[in-house]
Amino acid sequence: MGKNIGNSGDIRIKDVMVQTSVRKTGQYPESICAIYSGKLDGISVEASDFKMTGMASIWGSDDKRPFEAGFSAVEVTDDTITLYPVDFPEKFFYADEYKVTCGKDERLNFTEKDVSKIITPVADDFRYIEGKDGSLLNYHIFSPADEENKPLVIVFHGFGDTRNLLTYRTAVDWAEPENQKKRPCYVIAPTIDDMVYYLPDKRDKIFEDLKSLIDTMILEGKVNSSKIYVMGNSFGGMSTIEFSEKYPDTVAAALALCPAVNYSDTAVKNLEKMKDVPIRLAHAEHDNTIPAGESLKIRDALEAAGAKEVKLKIYSDEEMNAAGADSAPDSTYSYHHVELAVMEDEEYKDWLFSF
Repeated sequence: MGKNIGNSGDIRIKDVMVQTSVRKTGQYPESICAIYSGKLDGISVEASDFKMTGMASIWGSDDKRPFEAGFSAVEVTDDTITLYPVDFPEKFFYADEYKVTCGKDERLNFTEKDVSKIITPVADDFRYIEGKDGSLLNYHIFSPADEENKPLVIVFHGFGDTRNLLTYRTAVDWAEPENQKKRPCYVIAPTIDDMVYYLPDKRDKIFEDLKSLIDTMILEGKVNSSKIYVMGNSFGGMSTIEFSEKYPDTVAAALALCPAVNYSDTAVKNLEKMKDVPIRLAHAEHDNTIPAGESLKIRDALEAAGAKEVKLKIYSDEEMNAAGADSAPDSTYSYHHVELAVMEDEEYKDWLFSF
């Protein structure tokens, strides 16, 4: 059944707000609310009358690719049209340029330039802190309702994924109300520029600044010094290992996902330093970016060093596809994102917080 909108000529786009969520495949536009100057009554429109087209950025490239999306429903009230996207093919923050057009009435058209606000619950609860006085540590931080003597989860992102709160759920999942009710904690998600991330000495400086921040939070009575956990995927998995090697007495337990230790000369050599840190590793069997053999190498080296608590899970293609890997727009990286499976499995969180 079509929705009625105005037949008068004085209808112009006034404002647009987008409500997004962070799904396991990244930021997704749940609804788009378009506000017009002029009453909307008298003309029938349906969701199928609207179409969204645009150009999206591509990870690790200066190129862009075209995309198109439709809508599953439309709601019309007074001066507002709310559209509900269906099967949106990109992470929304990659949609740099787009327009929404109505085949029945071009007065209802709008573009990304008309958007005044993007709301992303949970991710918006993080504060962004920029490094000062020469510090390379920029980070997002989430604080629990009760800020006294709580666990801390540190989440390192993958290379190039500085939009880490929106790229995947490794950070925001810990801040979800359901998790905070069960496991109240602080969450720190560093954002690390590519050229800084790639250089070992720069990473090491970030680790030192992060350790200083942790020490301050402990002294302030905010963080429980015996409940500091670290995790990350890809370059973040490598950083999880390097940070645990550098500060084994600080880390209560670690979770390294598809760790890119083939990009670190020291990560495997220094594993003995973290042999007493409980660690779980997870990797997709056919990860085309970081071979699963890197996680096998870490497990074997830790066991040879005398580690008592080291576990590795290798995910099959079937398990990865069941978690949504085959829905990724770029198949090159689909099996690289083992966090698709891990962050849906409560057992990992329970294990981490058991230490």
